[in-house]
Amino acid sequence: MSHFRLRRAAMRFAEENWTVTPGAWLEPAGDEAPSRFECGRPGCVTSSCHPALAHWDADATTDPAQIEEWWQDAPYSLLLATGHGIEVIEVPALLGARAVCGPVTGPGRPSVTGSLRGPVAVTPQDRWMFFVRTGRGRTARLRPELSCRDDVLCHAANSWVPLPPTRLRSGPVRWEVSPDDVGWRLPTSDQAQQALIAAMVALDASLLDSRHSRTITPAPHAPAATVYPMTLRRSARSTADAAVEVLRRAA
Repeated sequence: MSHFRLRRAAMRFAEENWTVTPGAWLEPAGDEAPSRFECGRPGCVTSSCHPALAHWDADATTDPAQIEEWWQDAPYSLLLATGHGIEVIEVPALLGARAVCGPVTGPGRPSVTGSLRGPVAVTPQDRWMFFVRTGRGRTARLRPELSCRDDVLCHAANSWVPLPPTRLRSGPVRWEVSPDDVGWRLPTSDQAQQALIAAMVALDASLLDSRHSRTITPAPHAPAATVYPMTLRRSARSTADAAVEVLRRAA
């Protein structure tokens, strides 16, 4: 991907006070080597997406001059350093699509049914990232309904997420609801969590409804057999004996 496009995107985020940091760039697979992320640091063995700077969180910035220098010659990935006034709640696609309110860019996305209005990015692995605002120096905690789930993550201080148009191994990070769509307004962490919990409850309810609607048709009962009285048949021998008995009595 062109580093000019990445630099332009980084500049736009910085204008809105999104603290960015450069990430390793994806080197395509060669004849004998698989694709891997390169950061330019000697001895770095991390092959997945990761920050390119050793002190990436401390060096993350919104300064245009620094951003210009970073993306001058290298096609760094574009990462958001979370915990600098912006955090990210990462959820699975089914939950995210039910909670978000905004334009639908993916086929069949039911996102217009949700209540949350704010920027949402989607990774190639179909993980939905909700960008929320927090006060400087404050870290929002996930509510128990969300924190108990292994598939819900909160990126706060000392964490990062890839921003569009960063490309990962399986594809680019894209916007489901871009910041421009919502005028760069971010919901609070509490607002986002309330919407996600409501979506989770709705999904659980719909699952229960679908289970209850499955009626099992009982097998039809076989009609009771009609019992007919057995007809006693007299043999020819018993008939003859009766006639003899009649004649004997008459004698």
